[in-house]
Amino acid sequence: MPIHRLLSGLHDACAAFPDKRKGAGDYSMADIGLPAFSLFFMQSESFLAYQHSLKEGRKTSNCHTQFGMAKIPTDNHIRSMLDPVPPSSRHPCFDQVVAALRENGGMKAFERLDGRTLIALDGTEYFCSPKLGCSP
Repeated sequence: MPIHRLLSGLHDACAAFPDKRKGAGDYSMADIGLPAFSLFFMQSESFLAYQHSLKEGRKTSNCHTQFGMAKIPTDNHIRSMLDPVPPSSRHPCFDQVVAALRENGGMKAFERLDGRTLIALDGTEYFCSPKLGCSP
């Protein structure tokens, strides 16, 4: 599956995020959600600074060319808008990526025990206890 189809699925998932605002706002939910995921692609210490430097030097940025974003919101605005979005809102996009991996053989290396998929989970939150602590 071409990357543009996967990014389109990500765009659609972000556009469907619940919006806590009463009016339309300056940014679409896709423009708010996409920068959060683009960090995995850009791997830059400061996402916004990097995008603004690209826009100044090249008159465009990766946000516009790769992710199809109309505008780039601030980090604080992204956080305040995405904090209340339930993780289940991202399931359609995740399902699309897993389906594409399965179709193209990308999951074969992770299959064990009669075709079951091996997934590494971080158990730090699962095995935590609010009753444990150290004295100050």
